[in-house]
Amino acid sequence: MAPILKLLTLLNFSLFTAAAGTQFITGVCASDAECASGCCGFTSGKCAAPFVANERGEGCGFGDARPNNNALNASKPAAEAQAPPAAQAPAAGQASGNVGAAQPARGTQFITGPCTSDADCASACCGFRSGKCAGPVVAQERDGGCGFGNPTPNDDAARALQGRSLGRRGPAYM
Repeated sequence: MAPILKLLTLLNFSLFTAAAGTQFITGVCASDAECASGCCGFTSGKCAAPFVANERGEGCGFGDARPNNNALNASKPAAEAQAPPAAQAPAAGQASGNVGAAQPARGTQFITGPCTSDADCASACCGFRSGKCAGPVVAQERDGGCGFGNPTPNDDAARALQGRSLGRRGPAYM
């Protein structure tokens, strides 16, 4: 019985002395250096994917004075990080030089994809403040509603969900 206790004791100590940068996403952390992703959520104190932490408005850098995007910026190529500002879009009457560039079909853009109106998104909701396709309920909380490009936000897609049927199996299988 004694060898088993020794083994358990050694394993217990090894958990406390895990190498820096090995904590998995959603694990508790005290700094960015502890996380394999390089991002310790600023407000949550849990390892997170840098892009997700940034999208949530949290950022990285738990334990620091201010949130940071160091891990997110490190994942971008140097050429992209120092790219010049985008050229201005051509006027309505001018032809664009990108004739072969494929644009997603209307109503097919996935959640988090860029959009210019609700009609672009498969979810029928383009976040009012972000200009990204979102689930209708999420957009109400995060973006103030749907309707990017419109003068005021709307909740049309969320209201359309209210009339949904529960189906043959009932609420347990939704």
